[in-house]
Amino acid sequence: MPTRRSFLKVLLAASSGWYLSGLLPLTNETAKAIPIPQTAQLGAGSLVNTSQSKPLQSKLNGPKPLFNALSHLSTPTYDRSDQSVHPSVIDLKTEYGVNSWGGFRYWMALTPYPNFNSAFENPSILASNDGIRWIAPPGIINPLAPKPTGHVLDSYNSDPELVFDPDQNILILYWREYRGNVFEKIWAKKITSNYQQSDKFLCLEKIWDFKKTGLILSPTVWRKNSKEWFMWTCDGRMTIDLYTSPDGMTWSSPQPCSSPWETWNGGYVPWHVAVKPNYPEQTIEFLIVGWPKQKTINNCQLLYAIAPMKEPKELSMPLMSPVLEAGSKSRWDDGYIYRSSFVREHGNNPKFRVWYSACSKAKAWHIGYTEGTLDPLLSNGVKSSDTI
Repeated sequence: MPTRRSFLKVLLAASSGWYLSGLLPLTNETAKAIPIPQTAQLGAGSLVNTSQSKPLQSKLNGPKPLFNALSHLSTPTYDRSDQSVHPSVIDLKTEYGVNSWGGFRYWMALTPYPNFNSAFENPSILASNDGIRWIAPPGIINPLAPKPTGHVLDSYNSDPELVFDPDQNILILYWREYRGNVFEKIWAKKITSNYQQSDKFLCLEKIWDFKKTGLILSPTVWRKNSKEWFMWTCDGRMTIDLYTSPDGMTWSSPQPCSSPWETWNGGYVPWHVAVKPNYPEQTIEFLIVGWPKQKTINNCQLLYAIAPMKEPKELSMPLMSPVLEAGSKSRWDDGYIYRSSFVREHGNNPKFRVWYSACSKAKAWHIGYTEGTLDPLLSNGVKSSDTI
């Protein structure tokens, strides 16, 4: 078990970008050719190859609701690496009843992250009409925010989040700016359906003080209505914080949420988080990337949590295991899983649709797509981590 000193070193270095690039071993092997994108589906117990529409039989290994994608999606990036991380996806039709906005049904915020190079980690946007084939929208020039001034390794952007505001009929792009051991900032920019962009707006600013107050990682936002907005961030240690806002731009002081991951399956460290509302069940759903306390960041897995809408700080973890872990050897996602985004489809054929980022042991970052259903697992009577 690592010492507290070595544990903090990993966290601090990961947030500054340069140490993280050394967590995965270098390899002299030539990277394998990228296969045609395939997605994983859990329904009839088969994997679906979107390039051939031919099911490949597979079995679920343990009580996990999702399969790893057989290959990653193509996500064109402004640096032409097509390596990307930290997706934030909106499905306008499923989530808002809007068939198309700006000419597309799906919108995704992400950042390039070629081989762990944070200099290119600047917020960008892609669009799609099927959630699988993504393009840079013709009216958008990526990145939407340039690299901050400063040293290439100690000043960078990260952690984009995309939110739709139906009242204003706009997208709001949030992202984090980091200045090495000086400050962190959360910015926002508004985007109209004809691709006009506002100036960036400073939402939060925090002087660097990791030991006392932690970080503000991975902002994720739920717009309840025009007057009630909620934002969650991770502090890089054991806490997820909640902020509130009357307009999505000005935010309150942070309030710590409950932390069921401290004891769940021996304890996990939450690192990045994504939230979406589940209105039929009046809950907020969370996908949290974290790793077992006795391990390190390069053991990240995807965890599931929920909170009542009336008590958005009271999280619980009703599943018995992670929903997604690193892929098998030599797969595109055999390094570790990272921040992911999701959409829940209700109705007669409910689906839990996930766009997840992951790295390979060859140090390449990509985004994959998978889908499944959590309902059978959630109905098995497991109600909290206290029973694990």
